[in-house]
Amino acid sequence: MAAQPTSELTPITSHFDASPAGVLVIDAKGIVVYANPAAGRIFEQAHLEIVGTPAEILEPEAWLAARVTIKSGAPQLGNRLRLDQCNVLVNYLPVYADGLVRWVMVMMGDPWDPEQGSLYPEPYKAVASQLEAIMESSFDGLWITNNQGVVVKINRAALRLTGLPREKVEGRFVGDLLDEGNFNGSVTLEVLRRKTTVTMVQHLKSGKKILATGSPIYDAEGEVAFVVINDRDITLLDRMRRQLEESEAQLEQFRSTLLEKQLEEMSDDHFMCRSRAMKEVYEKALRVAPTNSTVLITGESGVGKSMLAKLIHAKSPRAQGPFVRVDCAAIPTSLFESELFGYERGAFTGASSRGKPGLVELANQGTLFLDEIGELPPEHQVKLLRFLEARRMIRVGGSVEKEIDTRVIAATNKDLAAEVEAKRFRHDLFYRFNVVPLFVPPLRERPSDILYLLDFFLKRIGEDNQIHKQLGPEARTLMLNYSYPGNVRELENIVERVLILSPGEEVRPEDLPAEVRKAQDHSQDLDWEQGFDLRQRLRDLELDWIREALRRLGTQRKVAQHLRVSQSTIARRLQEEEDSTIH
Repeated sequence: MAAQPTSELTPITSHFDASPAGVLVIDAKGIVVYANPAAGRIFEQAHLEIVGTPAEILEPEAWLAARVTIKSGAPQLGNRLRLDQCNVLVNYLPVYADGLVRWVMVMMGDPWDPEQGSLYPEPYKAVASQLEAIMESSFDGLWITNNQGVVVKINRAALRLTGLPREKVEGRFVGDLLDEGNFNGSVTLEVLRRKTTVTMVQHLKSGKKILATGSPIYDAEGEVAFVVINDRDITLLDRMRRQLEESEAQLEQFRSTLLEKQLEEMSDDHFMCRSRAMKEVYEKALRVAPTNSTVLITGESGVGKSMLAKLIHAKSPRAQGPFVRVDCAAIPTSLFESELFGYERGAFTGASSRGKPGLVELANQGTLFLDEIGELPPEHQVKLLRFLEARRMIRVGGSVEKEIDTRVIAATNKDLAAEVEAKRFRHDLFYRFNVVPLFVPPLRERPSDILYLLDFFLKRIGEDNQIHKQLGPEARTLMLNYSYPGNVRELENIVERVLILSPGEEVRPEDLPAEVRKAQDHSQDLDWEQGFDLRQRLRDLELDWIREALRRLGTQRKVAQHLRVSQSTIARRLQEEEDSTIH
């Protein structure tokens, strides 16, 4: 039988005689006045012998806590008592008589232990059960310590993070766990020291990296009673951050390489124009270059739309940024979105394990050149429109929206207005592009550019291939009279072909492609039957001589000296020829 307390306590203590949890009652003088058999088992002595023993001798730590409850009247729940035999959860509850705290009931057990559940009233057991379920359902690690820094409760998630068994954590002082090297800092001790919420990054012995947040729980007196710690595993986040940094470094390398290549290609020499029509296009391009306005370049294939787009970029404040060309006609429909906007790793079968930035992302801080925009299928027009409206994008398989700062230039060889009328191109997308339209005329409408482009390509291609050849007068005349349906691109290809394939040091008519040889030489095709305009024929012949002299001598001053005319005459004849191309 349990030791008998005073008659005043009997109605209370009789309930605990058969309890599997240990119960002590200590009076205000610090003497144990009741102990049940379970308490005797905990202290490994007969419970009757415990009665009458000063609590300070029986267990000094328990007496210190009991004395706080006697003085303050505040219960203390969830304390851990470390004994030589075991660690137990202890609650200190005040017992009143005549309005004063006369005793402290020390309840030793574990509310989560079903064998000791009878120690607690049903409402308490229900709350404890709910607390247990909440803690164990959390993906984050959760700790509860008392105001002495002793671990009262830890959930399975926290145990997984630490790699420690429960019995090595619960009931132990966090300072001891810290000294053993289980973590590199204690958020609990910081909370108890500062009495406020504390967050810190901790490196665990298990190799994990966590973000720990400790929050104080205050009692009625405003003192810290418990500390609740939330641990979040940021090992994966940290790895993802490093991967993101690597991806950004890779992206920067891509952009730097792209920029170096572009700067090598871009110069005014590559944009050859002598005709009035092309000079007007050039001047418009220079006016729009410093702005962020969207530009729509139209014209036949091969007229130099890409070169004009590069010129606008090179003359813009974004010149140090990337120039990214998107060939809308060449990207397969199934890959359009991933090529344009990129993808995260694992977004689809065959995707890179590190993900990949899209062309739009590569163009950030630079220029995005959408070539052959008229070939874009309707389903992709919608996706592109959304980006143009918001200047934001999400990688395929991703969820993070990225803001893109890029200048957009589009180009097409189609009549987009007609495509809109035919309902093959969205009208809202057309108006997004058609802010500043630039039309590049075909080469056949600007013959004065042919001579300069011809000489330019002869020199550049010859130097690139270490070929030193001249274009004979007859071959030159044929090439000047050819209409070039493929425009500048065709002219460049023909020059490269004849320089490489012609056998001699001078290119002759028979070395030219058949379509060029068939071109009529209007300066020699005289109609003797019907007659002809002699003045015009003479002007044409004069102009041909001036062109050839300019090609050979290089400057108008030298040409004037060689032909024994004034320099103003040479300049006037060339200007008249340019003016005639716009009528």
